[in-house]
Amino acid sequence: MLFHRRFEHRYPRIVRGHGAYLHDDEGHAYLDAVGGAGVAILGHGLEALATQAAESMRHVSYLHGTQFTTPELEAYGERLVALAPDNISHVLLMGSGSDAVETAIKLAYQYYVGKTGTRRKRKVIATQPGYHGATGLALAVTGKPRDRLLFQGLLHEQCFVPAPDGYRRPESGEACAEALERKIVEEGPEDCLAFIVEPVIGASMGIGVPPPGYLQRVREICDRHDIALICDEVMCGFGRCGAWFASSLFDVKPDIIIQGKGMAAGLVPLSAVYASRTLVEGVHRDGGNFTHGFTFTNHALSAAIGLRVLEEVERQGLLAHVRRQGEVLRERLRELTAFSWVDDVRGLGLFCGFELVADKATRRAFPRSAKLAERVLQRAMARGGNFYFSIGYLPDGTGDSILVMPPYNVTSAELEHLVAILRDTLTDLDPEVQALSRSAA
Repeated sequence: MLFHRRFEHRYPRIVRGHGAYLHDDEGHAYLDAVGGAGVAILGHGLEALATQAAESMRHVSYLHGTQFTTPELEAYGERLVALAPDNISHVLLMGSGSDAVETAIKLAYQYYVGKTGTRRKRKVIATQPGYHGATGLALAVTGKPRDRLLFQGLLHEQCFVPAPDGYRRPESGEACAEALERKIVEEGPEDCLAFIVEPVIGASMGIGVPPPGYLQRVREICDRHDIALICDEVMCGFGRCGAWFASSLFDVKPDIIIQGKGMAAGLVPLSAVYASRTLVEGVHRDGGNFTHGFTFTNHALSAAIGLRVLEEVERQGLLAHVRRQGEVLRERLRELTAFSWVDDVRGLGLFCGFELVADKATRRAFPRSAKLAERVLQRAMARGGNFYFSIGYLPDGTGDSILVMPPYNVTSAELEHLVAILRDTLTDLDPEVQALSRSAA
């Protein structure tokens, strides 16, 4: 029997898909408004890409990343680096966002061991909220106490600072940057390795677009104290916000950039760690090599599929489409704020979210015991819509947001259907929520 994460959940059995739609074995259709978790960036039923992937499989089964390479692997690496900020010189391909975060932290650590001749710089500072993965190092720097709680005894303790909150604390950008600098000084710059941050925070905050100037101040602080700036773009990067790199939207050049999710459009697992020229040259100092890797690092088939996905995004001009459709989507989602408990539609490109609140004037959240975001997702699924939520991200453990991340080639008709499902779902829930608001007042 397959081990599902949710023991009591009844999973629809999907047998086919086309565009933004999935179809199960009982004849039900679902509008996949989030591509799983921002992964299916080209939608479903990708026959041409599947045929190309099968052709690549015919030639080579597996090559170890320390023994061989392929023309497509090298071409893909060159294309990715050409798209990256000009301080980036190399890219290492991995299998998941968690793998990539582990790799990024180890890369920064090896660089500073070589630079300083000591192993003191090992503390990683991260934001709370923030999400960076489920493996050891990645979970240790994930700013979601609820996720870390069970495994806390297995994790190496790291450091956290608050993330900006443009909804509840619009002025928080400068304060959060100052909190980062205080934390570095408090822990000792000689002991601090890196600051890892999502340029646009995703599922841990229901989409958090940083205030103007925040990331630039972060870059200055990292430079001043000689710690690496790692931008985790697993969810917000690779075109999701309308640009290949979300950090580039804020004129920031990180030392390391991490991407993943939709790089292979969901056909195979694929992520990437982009490294600055300074770090690569430092690791290679005196002929050294990078002492880390996984079985499927620089996997030839994943690279071949990733290259074709990149070419398809470019061929269809999808980054411009993401920007245009993102504006339309947020405009339509703002119509939902007519409900007294829906507020703050936010995002960039097709990376969108909105808040569910008990009181718009005070921006007070619903009690977590109400499980409002879960209710919205459950009712939406019953209406044929697959969405994503973010919960428990406020300091008191409350917070409910709904995320919308349709494929980059989403049609106007699919957007209209998406919003209609949400509107009908919220209408259905409204009497229950009004009663809940009165009892919580």
